[in-house]
Amino acid sequence: MLSGIIRLLNERLGALSVQEISLALDIESSALRPMLELLESKGRVEKVEIPCGKSCAGGCTESDTMTFYKVKRTD
Repeated sequence: MLSGIIRLLNERLGALSVQEISLALDIESSALRPMLELLESKGRVEKVEIPCGKSCAGGCTESDTMTFYKVKRTD
């Protein structure tokens, strides 16, 4: 499954939300989040910070639609 996450992120180019990854791989976001955290700790992916908009009531970074990941590039 971890290689599937990396493959998906490489194919889509750019950042995908937890929700988008969850839907594409047909896996619950609650099961996906620990996998993304593991990949992040291994330096394979990185979390992309999306600033909250003016209408945000807080907690945006905890939302599956507002938490994005992308493949970490080593240049």
